[in-house]
This record gives sequence, structure tokens and C-alpha cells, in this order.
Amino acid sequence: MPQAPSAHMRPSKLDPYKPKINHLVKEKHLSAVRILDEIRELGYSGGYSILKEYIRTIRPEKAKIPRPPIDHPPGYEAQMDWSPHKVIIGGRSQLVHTGAIVLCYSRWLYFAHFTDQTINNVIRLHEMAFKELEAVPERVSYDNMTTVGRHIGPGKVWINPQFKRFADEYGFEVVVLPPGAKERHGKVERPFHYIENNFLAGREFADLADINQQADQWRWNKANVRIHGTLKQRPVDRLSREKPYLKPLSIHLSDTVYKAVERKVHIDFCVVIDKTRYSVDPRLIGKTATVRLYRGHLEIWVDGKLDCKHVYTQEERSVLPEHEAIYKTMTGQRKLLEDAFLCLGEQAADFYEGLRKTRKAAAGYHLQRILQYADRHGSDVVAGAMAYAAQYNAFSADAVFRIISGKKIKSGSLVESKVPDNLREWLKAYAVESQDLNHYDKLIEEGKDEPHTD
Repeated sequence: MPQAPSAHMRPSKLDPYKPKINHLVKEKHLSAVRILDEIRELGYSGGYSILKEYIRTIRPEKAKIPRPPIDHPPGYEAQMDWSPHKVIIGGRSQLVHTGAIVLCYSRWLYFAHFTDQTINNVIRLHEMAFKELEAVPERVSYDNMTTVGRHIGPGKVWINPQFKRFADEYGFEVVVLPPGAKERHGKVERPFHYIENNFLAGREFADLADINQQADQWRWNKANVRIHGTLKQRPVDRLSREKPYLKPLSIHLSDTVYKAVERKVHIDFCVVIDKTRYSVDPRLIGKTATVRLYRGHLEIWVDGKLDCKHVYTQEERSVLPEHEAIYKTMTGQRKLLEDAFLCLGEQAADFYEGLRKTRKAAAGYHLQRILQYADRHGSDVVAGAMAYAAQYNAFSADAVFRIISGKKIKSGSLVESKVPDNLREWLKAYAVESQDLNHYDKLIEEGKDEPHTD
């Protein structure tokens, strides 16, 4: 009697479709999922698992292209790249951009977090890394990025001129890797997973300064002193052997690259940069300044003119002696103006309060002009003009002048008619003498330490 067929020779649901499967695998190079769609249209009723197992036996293996190991001599190359990460800052999830630089030989790692990937932050990342390293590699390689450079054609590479000036100043070569050369950039790409899983994961931060401060500590105490998984050595130990091959950081670097930001000059005659307040001429209160942030100092420009320079500090406030002297002079002058102005009568106290609220730091300028009108036209006439202007919230020297001149005054959308023809007598009669000066004396005492401008 003939023997029954063994289990492994039992007909398979795939058998009728194997010629088609072979064609789709070897000629069309379709995936198993796509092949399943194709043969089901032909009537196949079997499962995906047996199809995938069969395809694995017939699909030709991709030939592995042998690549010689990339040699990174000490001091020769560093790699730089960006990676976005979601982190918890101030109790809520935010996106930060992590910039990293890795020395290829030692695997010494530097990274910092920023709000964006602008060229100013690219340059800042390099400056901080080189400063900590106290040295510069021969070359730094990058993927295509507009802030540094990109490939624009076969054998043609465009380098951002601003970054080229920075690289020339520090003395390193800029290498923009061609698209698809991922194996050439793995030294810096792989650490991003390490940073995300071992530093960022499970941590919360107060602000960007906090995350970078903790990152510094983690690099010094963890990342660069661990046993590297590939090298089986500590990056810090290999760095000691690499250091003699790096270029020493030049002490003659010129300040040619800067970042420009706009800041308001506050009532304390300072602009705020990284939580530190840097002084300007107190007479510029209320103006918008352009602050140029250089490597070792900052410059404050107002109306296209350089006002002052400051060196960076960790103190809460940096006030230059010349600004302090101007402030003290202005404070004394302002007190004299206030005293003289209040002598014009009770209407002056009311008007002074309005000036402080509406003109703020420029109130002194209006005080001075109104006192000049009092010398010219008489204090009683000016007092009446101030009382009349205050009715329409027209707190300015211009309003007082227009009333004295018999012209219309404007206050918002209101345009008041001319004052009577017998102007001087009418203004004298308009003045009232029923207000208490104690309130305004207290107001002046409270504000006497504030800086003002004439």
C-alpha cells in the first residue's frame, strides 16, 4: 500500500500562487503586504504569516557593501547637529532645540538647549563649546543646514558668509556632508538618543537657564566620564590624549560677529539681557535700544549711535559710573523743578499728578516748559490754564501754551472752543484754591528716587 504523504509534503494554500509570488518578489521587489493584496485578488484565502515565511526563503539578500572604518585622528574632526526634544519647563510641555558638538576621536560631548536653530544660536553653541574645551578642532562637519551651508549642485557647496567669517576667525574648516552620507555623521547623531533617555527623561525644569545649567552638570559628572559603549573608555580620558592635537583657542580673536536684539530702556535706565540689567544714559529712558551681543561684551546703540559698552556679568545690575553720575544730577534738578512747579498753586499739584500718569519719565520736560510760561505770562494765568486743561485731561505743556495763546485745545476726540477774549482776566478767575497739597507732597516724596528725564 502506498504511504500517506508526510506532513511537510502536505499541499499548501500558497502552492498555486508561488510562481506569481516569485515574480513579485524577484522582479517587482514588492513587500509582503503588497504581495498579499495581489494574490488575494487571485483567490488566495490563506494567512499573512505563511506568506511572509515563504517570501523570506526566496527573497535575495541585499549585498552588504563593505565600508572601511572611518578613521578619526585625534584633534582632526568634530561633528555638529540639532535635534528637537519635548521637555517639561515651568510645568508644561515645550519644544526645545538641542545643539550638540562631539569630538570624533575622544567622543567628548558638548550640548545646550535653545528656543530655535538660528545662526546666532549655532555660533553661540560653538563659542561655548570651544570656550569650555579651550581649543578648536581642525574641521567641523555638518549636515545640510542653511545656517551653515548646503550642497547646491554636483561638487558645489554654498557656505553661509556669516558663519564662514566666524569659522575663519576661529581657524577651523567647515565641511558640509553630501546628502545620504549618514554614516559620516553618526558620532553626533547617536548621542541625541542618549541625551533624551538619560538626561531629559523624567526631569522637569524651571526655565531654559535651568535646563542648561543642569545639562552642564550632567555632562561633567555623567556623560563625559562614563565608559563609552563603543570605545570602552571614558571620553574625558581620551580627551586628555586628544588635547595636544587640538588648536589652542586664540586670545586675539576679534569681536566681529554679534547678535543684535532690541530692548526698551526702562525707568531704571537699564536694558535687560539674560536677567541682568545693563545701564544706559538716563536721558534715554523710554527709548528703544539696539543691543549688540558680542563674544566678551555688549554694546548699546540708540538712534544709530553707540551709547555705551558693558562686559557680561552674573550680577543682577551693572551700572556704569558715568550713568550713575548723570542720574544723580538729574535727580537733583528734578527736585528743584518739582518744588518750583508746586509754588504755582494748588492747580499745579493736580496738574503734576496728571503729568506723572500720562507723561511718565518725560514729565520733567513739561514742568520746565510750564515754568517758563509762568515767568512770561504770570503764575496766576498759568494756574488758570492748567485748571482748564485738566478738565479735559490735556496734561501737557502744549495744552497749557494753546490755552494761554487763546487757541483750541485737543484731548482725545474732544476739541474745546476758544477761551474768552479777555484771556488773562478769565484765566485768573478760573483758578481755584481749595485743594490740599499734602497728598501731592507725599506723591513727590514717594517718587523722588525714581530716575526722570528733562
